[in-house]
Amino acid sequence: MPAELRQVTLARAWEPGAQHAEGQDIIEFTVALDAGDMPDVQAWLDDPDPWPATRRRPDAPPQPGDVAHDEDGWQLRFFIGAPNDPDVPVHRLCNLNGGLRPGEVLTVRHPDGVDSAWRVVGVV
Repeated sequence: MPAELRQVTLARAWEPGAQHAEGQDIIEFTVALDAGDMPDVQAWLDDPDPWPATRRRPDAPPQPGDVAHDEDGWQLRFFIGAPNDPDVPVHRLCNLNGGLRPGEVLTVRHPDGVDSAWRVVGVV
C-alpha cells in the first residue's frame, strides 16, 4: 500500500501572521510523513513518482520542482530550465527536529550556502 502523501506549506519565518497570505514567499511540497511527522525515507524510496514542490514568490512566476533525499538529508530542487534536471542546485531542509507540524520552524539552506528560517504554516 502506498504511503499517504501530505502537502506541506512553508512561509518565510519573518513574514507577518501565522497563516498563508498573499504576497508571501511560499514553498509547497508533497511528502509522506512518519509517525513523528518527519519525512519518510522508505516511502520516498518506494514511490516511483517524484514528489512535487513549488516555490511561489510575489515578484515571479511559480517555480516547479521536486523533493529528493540523499546521504546529506532532504532537499528541494526548483527547476530553472528543463524539468527534472538532475544538476539543478538544491535547497537543503535543515533542523527538522520538531517535524513538519504547523508552527514549527526549520532552516532552508540555499544553493549559495545562505540559511533562512521558514515556518510550517500548513500540512494537509
